[in-house]
Amino acid sequence: MLGSSKLVRHGVFPRRCMLRNLCTSTPEPETIPRNIDTQIRALSTQANLEEALSLLYTHTHSSLSLQAYASLFHACAKKKCLQQGMALHHYMLEKGPTIQNDLFLTNHLINMYSKCGHLAYARYLFDQMPHRNIVSWTALISGYAQSGLIGECFSLFSGLLAHFRPNEFAFASLLSACEEHDIKCGMQVHAAALKISLDANVYVANALITMYSKCFGGSSGGYDQTADDAWTMFQSMEFRNLISWNSMIAGFQFRGLGDKAISLFAHMYCNGIGFDRATLLSVFSSLNECSIFDDIDIHLRNCFQLHCLTIKSGLISEVEVVTALNGILSRLSSFSVNFIVKILCLTGIHSQLP
Repeated sequence: MLGSSKLVRHGVFPRRCMLRNLCTSTPEPETIPRNIDTQIRALSTQANLEEALSLLYTHTHSSLSLQAYASLFHACAKKKCLQQGMALHHYMLEKGPTIQNDLFLTNHLINMYSKCGHLAYARYLFDQMPHRNIVSWTALISGYAQSGLIGECFSLFSGLLAHFRPNEFAFASLLSACEEHDIKCGMQVHAAALKISLDANVYVANALITMYSKCFGGSSGGYDQTADDAWTMFQSMEFRNLISWNSMIAGFQFRGLGDKAISLFAHMYCNGIGFDRATLLSVFSSLNECSIFDDIDIHLRNCFQLHCLTIKSGLISEVEVVTALNGILSRLSSFSVNFIVKILCLTGIHSQLP
């Protein structure tokens, strides 16, 4: 890896990211008091990034622990705050040049730059690493997958196979990059996961459900359950988490199988399995796409029940949920205006809409 002077020379850190209060003349940095270090880590974990950075930059004559730096970079990645992450990276190199080759921190840097879309520099860091572990490879694969660069994903995955046994996160990231025209690639990844018994892992299985749903697209000429690889994958899972259910419901909705999405949600709810915002958005979309001309009463009843669940769960406060629900109500209002007006008055949704 290169020192901070080369990073600046190569134009990695724009001038606006430079901190005017950087102090580079301290020969031996003092250690930040443990309570401050702990506070920074806690704030970062709680997603209070700005407050954590402010606390750090008020102690410019001291050094931070590796774990605290890692938590800050992780927070930058989660919030996709590239400028703050770049400035923090420069600050870290100025304060402690000897930690620039630390494997643990470099992995966090690759993850941060990848998640923020700066893949060129993430790859640069990766290529400069004297030693790599499975996390290094997986972080960069995930970054390429996030940007839909499937060619780079597979190239890097091939390199990974020569050094390490891929983990579930590498497989899940690779599968997420597969789209409709990449079904053969997706099936090859499935075969590789099957070969090392990772296909049953919940992360990999969830990614497979999504991949098969997207790759086989919409339904035409009727639905054949035996030919539905996504559904077969879902049924074969010994353990399912919320993402598993959401992936299958969203998969049905994506393929225009709204009735099946709603039916699966009903089964999910009746069996005491919780739901979240993503679940409701898929169900609302499914309800909106169903042919409401067949039986308007059934759809009105489903809409009313879903509305009640939304209020009961507290998700009515989510803007996206309210917008989706309003879309359904608007479409149904042309069939039963009085019923919709009654729902709006009873639940007070009108007061939450613009």
